[in-house]
Amino acid sequence: MKKIISSLIISTLIFTTISCENEDLDRLDTAKITGAAILRTLESDTPPINSLSPSNNAITVKVEFDDFKLDDTMSSVDVYMEFIDTSPIDNEILTFPEVQISTIDASEFTLENGSLVTTISVNIGDALNALNIEESVLYGGDIFLLRLALNTTNGEIFTSSNVGTKIQASSAFKSPFRYSAAVACPLPANLSGDWIIDMQDSYGDGWNGASISVSSGGVVTDYTIDASDGQFIITSPPAGELFTFTFNSGSYDEEVTYQITDPEGNVQANHGPTPKAGGIDLIVDFCE
Repeated sequence: MKKIISSLIISTLIFTTISCENEDLDRLDTAKITGAAILRTLESDTPPINSLSPSNNAITVKVEFDDFKLDDTMSSVDVYMEFIDTSPIDNEILTFPEVQISTIDASEFTLENGSLVTTISVNIGDALNALNIEESVLYGGDIFLLRLALNTTNGEIFTSSNVGTKIQASSAFKSPFRYSAAVACPLPANLSGDWIIDMQDSYGDGWNGASISVSSGGVVTDYTIDASDGQFIITSPPAGELFTFTFNSGSYDEEVTYQITDPEGNVQANHGPTPKAGGIDLIVDFCE
């Protein structure tokens, strides 16, 4: 059964503060905060997870502790993993119970540029073992979720279920407490070889910022044109490696068209004008 990638909707949640005249949480008056703390995302690495070799992948985040008061109120951080099987059974997406992977004590954070920082990494193979899930269950579109819970010295817990959306997503705070990575199926043997991307621009002045990103064995390369048309030959990685295409929107997408042809001469994608931004769906399903 083909998988359907589900959209994960995180409910709007509340960040604990005293009432503030300015409701824009990007500009919180820290003097009015009675109890709050975040784990600001400094770096995150959530690559596609190879369905055939998940143990070679991990979800990794580098976070910075901030309690706005410099009171050093962190006690520990609990690390959880959850798995969502996006193949509907009786029209229902299966979510496996979340499990705790580890607890990181405050003493394991290090001082970096005046802030307490740590890097948290969970190997997908270890996550599968903790979740008691066999690798054979994995299929393209399945989702792994890493959740962090910040425990403070006064007994409060801050996580994805009790911080506001602006705290999670704003450039100032970047503290979602939750990170996801999707499973992808690797390239089959019969489609390993030279792929061709043909690009056209109806106005003739190039793609004006649009491009196609090709991820080949974990290495991402962007392709674009600055004229009416162009062709690129992309040598795929060996069978068993991940190989994906992504369209990145530009200024005049209504002028943009493209085709992607596989090593057997089959046109696997033919999109535009105004192609949809994001991952490019091929006719062939690498999972089958």
